[in-house]
Amino acid sequence: MITFVIYLVIITQQITSSPSFLPSTISGTAGTSFSSARAGELIGVEAPIISEEYILMPGDNLLVTLKGKINYSYTTWVTYEGKIQIMLKTNLPEKLETVDVIRISGLTIKEAQDSLTKIFLKYYKDIQVTLTLVGLRSGVVLVTGEVYYPGTYYALPVERVSQIIAKAGGITPNGSKINVKLIRGKDTLKVNIEKFENEGDITANPFVQSGDKIYVPPITKSVQVKGAIFGRGEYRLRTAVTTVERERFSEGEYELGEGERLLDVLKKAGGVTPWADLDNAYLEREIPNASKVRIPLNLRKLLIEKDYSYNLELKNGDVIYIPERENNIYVNGEVVNPQAFKFQHNLTLSQYIAMAGGYTRYADVKKTYVIRKGKKISKIANLELLPGDIIFVPRIPLKFWEDYLQIFSAFFPVALTILYSLK
Repeated sequence: MITFVIYLVIITQQITSSPSFLPSTISGTAGTSFSSARAGELIGVEAPIISEEYILMPGDNLLVTLKGKINYSYTTWVTYEGKIQIMLKTNLPEKLETVDVIRISGLTIKEAQDSLTKIFLKYYKDIQVTLTLVGLRSGVVLVTGEVYYPGTYYALPVERVSQIIAKAGGITPNGSKINVKLIRGKDTLKVNIEKFENEGDITANPFVQSGDKIYVPPITKSVQVKGAIFGRGEYRLRTAVTTVERERFSEGEYELGEGERLLDVLKKAGGVTPWADLDNAYLEREIPNASKVRIPLNLRKLLIEKDYSYNLELKNGDVIYIPERENNIYVNGEVVNPQAFKFQHNLTLSQYIAMAGGYTRYADVKKTYVIRKGKKISKIANLELLPGDIIFVPRIPLKFWEDYLQIFSAFFPVALTILYSLK
């Protein structure tokens, strides 16, 4: 009885017996050379290669092992014609001779092993034949379009489209990640690198085959997202207008796919931050033959309450603004240093006024009030302040003689200066 054991050892080796069998490098148009499989290098694969699934093609390197009454092994390449050698032992030690070649291109490793077994059983009895893949073939793939170094590159059958694009320097800022085209003979497959990167969908990023052509088209539609988002690209720290605090501010342009909506783009942008103001986000859109319009976005309904009726379909050129949630207390009016302060739960109204330097001599302390979301709150005793509140200290009404005195005090120095200049 014949048993089969498949050892899947993926080790690449250079061809030494016939240098012309497989070229070692291919130069891209930018003049950069990329070597093919290097001797002794273990190629990383996503998962063990399955002998019932891997299709053998020209360039694969195989180890043929025979065990039983006679034991020996040899390595052989699948030739350009898709064949491998059948080699038998001779009377001379360490000497093998080729007695036949058989076609195995297009077969799985398991199917090729079955075919080899039938051949060797014509020469030996009671043997075990094992076929082991020890070197991956290296095909050629053409990469064009919006990549930094268009050209022809070596590609292994375990490499995906994104890996070959990386060899070409990656996609330029103007290149599309969602509409990459993989041209294979008469067929054109759509590749979505963005979906693969963001969601890990390997079906959106297929393996390449020798002779494939990869085309990266330019971006045709995009939207901008600004403000309180995590961002997947660059971000910067800016100083807030009202305080000296520094805040993270992201601004990025994202490719817009057909029919994509607000949630799709927010996901691409990394999602909103915990300090995002979900109630005051908006979208700016250019209308043909008209000025820009501002469309409110109720992100609280969409993200918190999961009301997808607010999941607006986006258009090319839209700009999404997501402001930061208000986190300041403002002290204005008759205080020494009117300014904004970071909200702190344990501080009272009097303490915020003290932080602003206290009252001026003209402060009408008893009529101090708070403005909250545009509404005036006069009863401030034991009032719990909230982020965004404005503490306003009004000025006391002056008597008529105080008014004149104040006006005269301000005007007198100016009058003296004018008179002095006329002399």
